[in-house]
Amino acid sequence: MLDVQVTAHQPLALGVRPSGTAPVQTRLHVPGSVLRGALAAAWIAEHGLPGKVPEAQRDEFIALFEGEVSYGPLFAAGSHVVPLSVLRCKYRRCPTVVDEAFPHAGSGEEPSCGCGPLVPGRGEVEFTGAAARGLVTQSTHLQIDDAPQVAEKSLLFTRRALTHREADGTERTFHGRVTPAAVLPLGVAAWLAAPRRLRLGGRRGTSGAVTYRPGPAETVPPPTGDRIALRLTAPAILTDPAGLPLDLTDRQTLRAALDTELAPLLGGARVSAVERVWTRGERVGGWHAASRLPKPVELAVGAGSVLLLAFDRPPAPGGLLTLTGRGIGLRRNEGFGALETATTAWTQTIDPAPEPAGTGREEDADPAESYARMLLGTGHGAWFADNLRTYVEDLTTASGNRNTTLLQRPRLRRLTPYERDTVTVMLLTAPVDVLDRTLGTLTALHRLTEKETPSP
Repeated sequence: MLDVQVTAHQPLALGVRPSGTAPVQTRLHVPGSVLRGALAAAWIAEHGLPGKVPEAQRDEFIALFEGEVSYGPLFAAGSHVVPLSVLRCKYRRCPTVVDEAFPHAGSGEEPSCGCGPLVPGRGEVEFTGAAARGLVTQSTHLQIDDAPQVAEKSLLFTRRALTHREADGTERTFHGRVTPAAVLPLGVAAWLAAPRRLRLGGRRGTSGAVTYRPGPAETVPPPTGDRIALRLTAPAILTDPAGLPLDLTDRQTLRAALDTELAPLLGGARVSAVERVWTRGERVGGWHAASRLPKPVELAVGAGSVLLLAFDRPPAPGGLLTLTGRGIGLRRNEGFGALETATTAWTQTIDPAPEPAGTGREEDADPAESYARMLLGTGHGAWFADNLRTYVEDLTTASGNRNTTLLQRPRLRRLTPYERDTVTVMLLTAPVDVLDRTLGTLTALHRLTEKETPSP
């Protein structure tokens, strides 16, 4: 098993299939299929197309990319997948986290917090702390007509990409695992374990440059027990013996399928029951670059899904380690079925935001100035100044009910999660005097930046 670190030197266009005429979104992590495709492109650049090389080299290519090597997803520092079994404060105003897979033994009351309702995780990749700032960059281009190869009139193409730098300016790093097959030729294993430059994602001529650095993984067996949760970090394609998608509501069929797949890996421990399932379905496909054909579309269990299993005896820790490297389901060599095992509740780690240069402690900073600089950084400083003034006036002259209606405006649909959460906290908790000072500081900063902007 290899621990892989990827350092980005350019933005990464990890596009999601576009919906209508909307901008092409980007994923916030590197799927295993993207890493596999980039390594395959590097192999072809070094050796040539698999159909035009000697048979021995063609066998090496098949062993690397069509065999039992599993390519897991890569996640940036400060990011994680929130499982669907986790309940959190809707407004993110308190650190309340409840994992329904391992509920706290107590009074039996429904989980709640004083801020409002608890909402389940959505299985999406989220960044915390300073890592959530400035995640996505956007570029707009003219659309080119294929026939005359000239720009089409009034047609633009907008694409988003994951930025390659953290908030402090350092290059963003991603971490994950690659699990070689049990039997892999020495030359093939050495090629996979060698550092190299790669191109990840789309638009490889102008983006996607990274450095790939693999190393031996720390083989620390995970905790084991009679009840184990499988938390998917990538979509999994689960099928019955006939090859049809599993019906996850049929617990007996699901138990039998999982027991058949897991028993050989877990030292003979058998799945006695599927206690509970938190899942969402999705369709997965892709594009096969070598043949220039679309890959088959499959029904899959989405990332973030959780399967809580009961075993007749605790599985061997070494078997659980093998399972986390291998994954479950079909097409694992394409990055599907990656998972983590757990015997305790999920906890959220929050990276503290760095202190601004030249200031004292974070709690000594003026919250009004912090809010104003954040609002100005969204690119909507003047708009916030106008609309926040109306909000403050309503608070002081009307019923005084606080709300987050401002965040529902179409103009703000591109706010990052960090910006959206900060504005939510400001609108719902900041005293009126802090909001007044935020308005004054924001107006002054906006005028200052206008003066510093050179005339065209």
